[in-house]
Amino acid sequence: MGAYVNPENETKEKFLEREGRPVGNIKWKDVPEGFLPVILLDNFAFSAAGIAYSERELDAFTDPRDSRIKKIYLVPIEKLLPVSDLGVYL
Repeated sequence: MGAYVNPENETKEKFLEREGRPVGNIKWKDVPEGFLPVILLDNFAFSAAGIAYSERELDAFTDPRDSRIKKIYLVPIEKLLPVSDLGVYL
């Protein structure tokens, strides 16, 4: 199932705009220490903000065969912990 950003008092988009740094496609080896990529996915009916907590997750979220519109943000792990279930995966 994975880890997803779900803030209680604001949208995923607002959270990512405030706490994230937009990046283009990124490789796992280029993720700075203390950060994780978060991929904002347009699922047409709703958006999802998946946290790539491993190389495998990043590859799955950024699979070029997946035609959904995506934006990638680097977000400090400390900011993700309170708004997600990321701690289960770390």
